[in-house]
Amino acid sequence: MATITLLPFHDAYISEWYAQDNFAGETCLNLSQFRQAGDVYRSLLKFRLEAIPNGCTIEKAELELTMYRNEVKDGIDITVQRLLSRWHEKSVNWDAQPLYSPEIASRIRVGADTPMGTLRIELSSLVKGWHDGSISNNGLLLKGNEAGNNLVAFYNSKHINGDDWPKLHISFVDGVLNAFEKEEIIIPSYPEVPVATSAPIALGPRALATFLIANCSDSCKLRARIQVGYGKCHCSTYYDVGEQVSLKAQGYPGEAVALSSWEAAEFARVLLIGAGGEKASIYARSKEL
Repeated sequence: MATITLLPFHDAYISEWYAQDNFAGETCLNLSQFRQAGDVYRSLLKFRLEAIPNGCTIEKAELELTMYRNEVKDGIDITVQRLLSRWHEKSVNWDAQPLYSPEIASRIRVGADTPMGTLRIELSSLVKGWHDGSISNNGLLLKGNEAGNNLVAFYNSKHINGDDWPKLHISFVDGVLNAFEKEEIIIPSYPEVPVATSAPIALGPRALATFLIANCSDSCKLRARIQVGYGKCHCSTYYDVGEQVSLKAQGYPGEAVALSSWEAAEFARVLLIGAGGEKASIYARSKEL
C-alpha cells in the first residue's frame, strides 16, 4: 500500500460580516460565529488528485488540519460538505460562495478542552468518488456552529510554517479492489459432514482473490484452504490450492488468517473443515491488476 500527502490547490475563508471581501491573503481558516449574530465564518479547500495513479483503489483518506485558536464554549461539530460549483481562492467571498451539498460528508467534535494541534477528519468515501469520477471534485466546505459564539481557527497554506498547512493523506493500492459483504458460515454437525464452503467470487482474466477468515467459535479444530474453479459456471468443479491452515479459537491473538489465490482460474472460494458447529466470518476481496 502506498500513501501520498496532498497540499491544497485552493484554501480560504469567507465572512458573512464582510460579505464582499476576499481573504485569500490571510494565513488562517476560520469557522463558526465569532462575537455576534451575523459574524459567521466558513472555510473552503480544494485538493487536486492528479498525483494518484489511475487504475488504483483508494483505501483511506484523511484531512489533517492544525488548530491554533479555540474559543468553543461547550462543544461543537465541525462538518465537511462537498462543494457543487467551481470557485477560486482569490475571488471567493460570502456573497459569491459556491453551492454546497446539504449532505454531511464527515464531521469531528471540538470541545472547549480540545488541545491545539492537529485534527484528522475521515474522508475516504468522498475522495474515492472524486478519484473514480462519480463525484465532481469542486472541493470542501468546512462549517462550525453558526448560531453561537464558538470561533475555531486553523492554519492555511499561506502560513509561514509548512508543517501546519492543511493536508490530505491518501492511502491506495495498485489495481481495482472489489469488496464483498461479510459472510457468516456455520459448519454442519453430525450426521452431516462437517464441511462448508464460502460463496465463490468471480476472478476474471486479471484478478486475484484474498479471503480474511476469522474463527468465531471456541473450537480449535477449524481449518481452511483456498479452492479455485475452472469453468463458465460458479458451480464448476473446484480444486484445492495450497495447504490447510488451522484457525485459532476466538479470543486468541491472530485467530484470523488471510488466504490468497494466485492461480489462473474463473472462481475462488474458501473450504472450511471442522468438528461441527463452528462459526466463521469471511471477508472476501478481489483485486484487478
